[in-house]
Amino acid sequence: MFEALFDSAGRMAGDLMEGRIRLGVTGLSRSGKTVFITALVDHLLNPSRLPLLTARAEGRLHAALLRPQPDPQVPRFDYEAAHAAINGLSGTAGWPPGTTRLSELRLSLRYRPHALWRQWGSDAVLNLDIYDYPGEWLLDLPMLRQNFADWSAQAFHIMHGNQRRPLAAPFLEALQTVEAAEPASEAVAADLARRYTAYLFACRDSETPFSHLQPGRFLVPGEAEGAPMLTFAPLIPAAFDPGRGSLWRLMEERYEAYRARLVKPFFETVFSRLDAQIVLVDLLDHLKAGPASVRDLGLAITETLDCFRHGSNSFLSSLLGPLWRPRVEKLLFAATKADHLPRDMHAAYGGLLAAMVAEARRKADFNGAATAAMAIASVRATQEADVTRDGEVLRCVTGTPLGGGAPVAAFAGALPASLSEADLAAASAAGQFSSISFAPPPRAGLVAPGEPLPHLGLDRALQFLIGEALA
Repeated sequence: MFEALFDSAGRMAGDLMEGRIRLGVTGLSRSGKTVFITALVDHLLNPSRLPLLTARAEGRLHAALLRPQPDPQVPRFDYEAAHAAINGLSGTAGWPPGTTRLSELRLSLRYRPHALWRQWGSDAVLNLDIYDYPGEWLLDLPMLRQNFADWSAQAFHIMHGNQRRPLAAPFLEALQTVEAAEPASEAVAADLARRYTAYLFACRDSETPFSHLQPGRFLVPGEAEGAPMLTFAPLIPAAFDPGRGSLWRLMEERYEAYRARLVKPFFETVFSRLDAQIVLVDLLDHLKAGPASVRDLGLAITETLDCFRHGSNSFLSSLLGPLWRPRVEKLLFAATKADHLPRDMHAAYGGLLAAMVAEARRKADFNGAATAAMAIASVRATQEADVTRDGEVLRCVTGTPLGGGAPVAAFAGALPASLSEADLAAASAAGQFSSISFAPPPRAGLVAPGEPLPHLGLDRALQFLIGEALA
């Protein structure tokens, strides 16, 4: 215990010279985490396009530098590869591939403190440690609070929803041929796990995309691929205790191994140490799909955020680092792909996300955390343009389709007035939202050499997350 205290005190003494913020970039699959991290680093290295970051606007942000990886056990986030992909440095510009593993990156910021008592010394340094991880893994955190029976019951409840039941049919049919109390069989377990995994993929990739998908590593296994602890599925409990050697016990043991060896270490490595958190949400795709997709997204976000400790930290909590779990003091919700909408719709778009996460924000606010919700585009892939159609002038966005071709215009229509079933259904049925996927913008004629690509709201997000630390 005393050794841990001394180690923590030593780190704290170092932090007096170099501050530190551990930022978790949280988001479900395809929410744009890799693009956000790449754009964040790119703009802090070249901050000319960050007018709303106070330290930069006041001329106090002097330099930024990528530093060596601070944790020798966590892979480094490959910023260079993602940057090259977005900027087309090795060919045609495109979006970088999705995250498949945990990674971290340290960016150090050299700045002049604004506070008078700190101006007497030299420049200060803030180390920004950024954590990236597959969105699918994030969804596993609520499993830490559930035993196998509770998790199975919830899985079946969700599975029998109107939109999900057809997707689950092959798994449910196979389940009718087995009993929880029957002798354990590797072949039966493997078959059920394969069918259940196929169901999860079908949910993720359907026209009505679903977000509440557990276990997440069935979709993105990472280093656990092929391990027996990824070979289980929910079961209907037997009328009596199945006992040792039963199929139920085999599935239960593998579920417990999954929680103990994958979910818990992942939580302790990343989430129990965060100071700030941004939750990226591709709300636009779910609005297109309709009420069922939006409800499922809200459930996934709410359940996941309930696993975090949001609130303010004290001097004592900093001193007792290893013995006292810190709280997430900054919580930002960001609706991504705002560039797919005209500027006059951004506030309403962010407002819809704020309404979805209102309960999570209330809990965090009550515990002393600072929260906010806004719409952003980490890389702005479109421009606004007026298009005349049938004598009516429509405010559209234009950009290059992903995959190439001539620029096209997309008309967003109107966002739903609220998240009510009626408003969501009406907006989805009207086909208000464009299904075009835009490529990153070409650099030629758009930005000067060495400058980052344009964004929407990234400077506001940075000011909320780290602005106070740069004061």
